[in-house]
Amino acid sequence: MEEAQKILQKYWGYSSFRSPQEEVISSVLEGHDTVALLPTGAGKSLCFQVPALMMEGKTLVISPLIALMQDQVDQLFTRGIKARALHSHLSFREIDAILDNFVFGDMPLLYVSPERLASELFQARISKVKLDLLAIDESHCISQWGYDFRPAYLNIAALREIHPNTPILALTATATPKVLEDICRRLEMKKPVIFTKSFARTNLSFSAFLTDDKEKELLLVLTQTKGTAVIYVRNRKETLTISTWLQKKGISCLPYHGGMDKSDREKNQQAWMTGKVRVIACTNAFGMGIDKGDVRMVIHLDVPASLEEYYQEAGRAGRDGQPSIALALISAADVLKATSALEDQFPSLEQIAFIFEKLCRFYKIAYGSGELETFDISMYEIAGALSMPLKKVFHTIQILEKEGWILLSEGMKQPSMVKILADREDLLYSEQFGREKAEVLIQMLRSYEGIQTLPVHIDEQRLAKSLFMEEKKLSSILYQLHSEGYIDYRPKSENPRITFLRPRPRDGQFYMDRSAYAARKKQALVRMQSMIQYLQQENSCRQQAILSYFGEKSTACGQCDLCQGTLRSGITDETAQRIWIHLRETTRNQNVHVKSYIAQYPIFHRRRMMNLFRQWANEGSIGIDPMGKISIRQHG
Repeated sequence: MEEAQKILQKYWGYSSFRSPQEEVISSVLEGHDTVALLPTGAGKSLCFQVPALMMEGKTLVISPLIALMQDQVDQLFTRGIKARALHSHLSFREIDAILDNFVFGDMPLLYVSPERLASELFQARISKVKLDLLAIDESHCISQWGYDFRPAYLNIAALREIHPNTPILALTATATPKVLEDICRRLEMKKPVIFTKSFARTNLSFSAFLTDDKEKELLLVLTQTKGTAVIYVRNRKETLTISTWLQKKGISCLPYHGGMDKSDREKNQQAWMTGKVRVIACTNAFGMGIDKGDVRMVIHLDVPASLEEYYQEAGRAGRDGQPSIALALISAADVLKATSALEDQFPSLEQIAFIFEKLCRFYKIAYGSGELETFDISMYEIAGALSMPLKKVFHTIQILEKEGWILLSEGMKQPSMVKILADREDLLYSEQFGREKAEVLIQMLRSYEGIQTLPVHIDEQRLAKSLFMEEKKLSSILYQLHSEGYIDYRPKSENPRITFLRPRPRDGQFYMDRSAYAARKKQALVRMQSMIQYLQQENSCRQQAILSYFGEKSTACGQCDLCQGTLRSGITDETAQRIWIHLRETTRNQNVHVKSYIAQYPIFHRRRMMNLFRQWANEGSIGIDPMGKISIRQHG
């Protein structure tokens, strides 16, 4: 592993690997099929990126999220490592050039979505490459028992046929024993070496509180606890409501959700990452690829869809190893809402077929056509055009994606790209273009290595500055050169896109496996029930419950709200005496109810407070009637 450590130091600046990264990398280099089940923040990407720089052949990475792929590619680029991602924002010519460079050039890493694997063109090109490693990120997506099953992951079997001797590395942060078994079977792994890191987070305190006043409790937590925080909610409107309300209360907070303009999302994320803003209120669109170590709190204000999803999001707290909090503030109404929302997420097959047909008409796709065609998409515009509720259209499109009919890519800031198409003879006589066009061509040749071989990212602002030219003028010249065929110019874009993966079927020929769809709905319900059970439990340790769900045995953590509530040392005799004096004074002139009285105290102390009151009631010092009213019986 000496060479691996040198690469780690050279490109990432780390002197040693985390456990079990070194063991995983060693297994991959020895040619074993390998599974790495590592919690969020454990550094899964290094397990294939480091071997990719050591192997003679190439590494193909399959990942479900375009934004995450692009984020990793950008990070590798800043470290001087050549890597690209194939996605729907690229033209056919760009995809062709990237594949050429991966197969025949010096690019060691290529990221692709699982949907890309079904393309005959891709399979034909990838068959020519010397493939030394196939890395499957978010590999739980291949299992129908997983919380995010994507049928497109089943296309990986075709790659196994093309490259039968290439070792596979399957990576995931969340998998139950049943899902882990399914991953190995679906990927046709040969005697896989399996590495798991304990899901236990010794520095993370898990707590859940049922409350009818989430805003009041949220404000108490944020004012009584220091540090950066993430607040997860279930819909976009809530991100705006919560962030606006907290700002009015003097707590710096910004919203983040998938429907925001990409530049606004990036600006808000950067303000939070750099510490200019303390709190970010977001949907689950936030978090993938975010590596901020000093997050002290992750707070959920709605019921997550599963323990897998909850654990991933909660695990973004305390990555630096310092004490941190994962808190769920939930009302009884939230539990009912979550169960109802689950029904909305699984429309009838007849509704799905109807909306897909309407979608094809909206984009003017003819019968038998549309395969791999890509369009800009606006959910609001489509819902309006179809005269249907936005929620119904949104959930149906999500189902169509999971069933392999379409592919969605979130709005991503795709930088401007240029490839010079003019041949050498044209460039030797560049004055024929006119002075300004010639200057632009020459400056791009000087500034961007390989611009005649592959499309490269360009920065119009920087390029214009180097030419002493206004950016608007430069863009005009680039468009002219493009129209004249001397360059291929693709200006930056931020629009979400939809790609149709199959031809439009004729009336009555749309198909989905009814039994498989019913099974998925049933599994979603089981996962939701496990999540609700976790939130409502009152006795066993919370972290122990999570670990048991993932098939791991453990002892009580001693730091979650349930464990802390049972610790006799939680409230000292001196503190208990102060509480007693205050309670006695408070009850002299007014009725006091136990829950409203305890609500005055910090949220993390309340379970211990309730235990103290029960102790006093058992000793006969106080009485608590069926309505919760407290009466003092002993004044000593």
